[in-house]
This record gives sequence, structure tokens and C-alpha cells, in this order.
Amino acid sequence: MRTALSLVPQQSSSTQPVDDGLDHKDLGPQLNLVFWLLTTLATLFLTLRLYCKYHRGRRLWWDDYFLIASWVSLVTSAATTTVCVSLDYGKHGYDMDPANLPKMPFVAVFAGFFSVLAAAWSKTSFALTLLRLSQGWMMKAVIWFIILTMNAIMGTAMLFMWIKCRPFAKVWDETLDGWCIDPAKIVILYQWSAGWSGCADIILALLPWNILFHMRRTLDIRERLGIALAMSMGLVAGVASFVKLVMLPKLTGDPTETVAVTIWGSAEGALTIIAASIPVLRALIRGNKGHSTARFDTTNEQRLCSDSFTTRKEGITRDVYIYGA
Repeated sequence: MRTALSLVPQQSSSTQPVDDGLDHKDLGPQLNLVFWLLTTLATLFLTLRLYCKYHRGRRLWWDDYFLIASWVSLVTSAATTTVCVSLDYGKHGYDMDPANLPKMPFVAVFAGFFSVLAAAWSKTSFALTLLRLSQGWMMKAVIWFIILTMNAIMGTAMLFMWIKCRPFAKVWDETLDGWCIDPAKIVILYQWSAGWSGCADIILALLPWNILFHMRRTLDIRERLGIALAMSMGLVAGVASFVKLVMLPKLTGDPTETVAVTIWGSAEGALTIIAASIPVLRALIRGNKGHSTARFDTTNEQRLCSDSFTTRKEGITRDVYIYGA
């Protein structure tokens, strides 16, 4: 009996984890939760946007197509990130299964590529919405400058995700012979991309205030203020871009340190999709109150001032809607 009892502490202690002094946290589940939560919210808002357009009989335009493409990229990024988590992404390097290398870095390149693509196309969508509403060459030139430079800079960042190493496979397999561009220089390029992306968000969020100011005879002040505030939600996406800019140097650190960059990268695209959809959702609240509060109604020329929006083609005045219908 005494011998049996003496064995109990030994059995109990053998089941305890060995304290090796290392941190064995796993951020993968947290990454999955945040990523899919943001993706679900973006899906909800985009679905409601498209429903409002369909319910009002408005056809889709280029801004809608770019936003849908952005959502597809966001979902692809979320799916590939989940695959990365299943391959031990979110753990410290010493806790990763060697059998998952280089499979995990290979999938991670796709996840990062589509995350940036989602952000670029969602911002392009909102810029196209503003382009349709803007009047005057100066305003259009500013918007086109943002669209072209933003896509050029972010596109360059996406390109270097794939061409930064020779041979090509060394991008995800560091054991191969060859060379790669200094990671610190790649981070600087990514920071330029994130910085201009954030600046573009701020500029695009402020432009609606100037556009709506000139519609004082088409919409009352409460309508203009409400729409301007709704269309300024892109400022939140701009904040996400700047936070990502600060986090980017961690890309050269331990795998667990890159999780924060991944989260803020997904937040940038998801928040822009949400921000671009919010103005359209006013139709759900105001669409049944007997007046055209969810659109810029320009069919009644007596309500227009000299700088209101009128679109003419073959002498016929058409409606110009805030949502690109």
C-alpha cells in the first residue's frame, strides 16, 4: 500500500508541462477570430448595400463591381490565413512543426497579397463613387490622381511580395541558395504603401463635404450633414492603415510578432468595404418616409442651383444618385 501511494505524486508530476522558460503562446485562434469577424461584418454590409440597390431598381456600376472584387479578395485572404494557422502560424518559430515549412510561408504570401488587394480595390470603389458625384476638372483630377497613385504604389508593394528573391521559390523557402532584397528595404516599401493608403482614405473621406456643400438646393442641411458623415467613415480605415504602418517593422521579427500586421491588414480592407457601404444603407432607414432622402434628386430643375449636379445626354436630363445608380 505504501509503495502504491508513493507512486501517485510521480504519476501526477509526469502529466505537468515541462517549464523550459520559453513562451509557448499560440495567437492563431485569436487571428482566426478577428479575421473572420471582420470578414463577416464586411459581408453583411456589402450584402445590404447590394440589396438596397436591387430593392430600388438601381443597376450596379463600376464602384459596386470593384467593391465586390475587394470582398472576394478579403474572403480569399481570410481563407488562406486560416490555412496558415493550421500550419502553425501564430506560434513562435521554435514551436512550429518543421514539416510545415516551407508550406506555411508559401500560403502566407497569398494571404498577404489578397489582403493588400482587398484594401486597394475597396478604396478604388469609394473613389469611383466620388468621381461620379464630383463636378469640375480640379475635383476629378484630384480623385484620378488618388486612384492612379494609390493603385501604382500598392500594386508595386504586392509585386515585390513575389519578386523579392531569386530564385522565385526562395520567397517562401529560405533554405534554397540564392539572394533576396534586404527585408528592411522591403518593409520601407510596404510602409510607403500603407502611408499613402491612409492619406488617400483621409482625402477621400473629406471630399464629400465639399461635394455636398454645393447641393444646398437639392438637399437640406440635415441631409447633407448625414450623408457627409456617412461617407466620412473611411477615416476609420485610414487609422487602420497608419497603425499597420507602425506595425510593419515587426515583419522581420518572430512569427508571432507578424500577427498584429496581419490583423491590421485585414482590418484596412474590411473597414473600407463597410465604410463604402454605409451611405447606401440610409435607404433602409429613410427609404419609406415618402421623400427622396436616399438620393440626389435632380429631376426637378427648379430645385437646382447653378452648381448642382445635372447630367445631360442627347438633351435629356437624368437623375444623378449618390450611390452610382
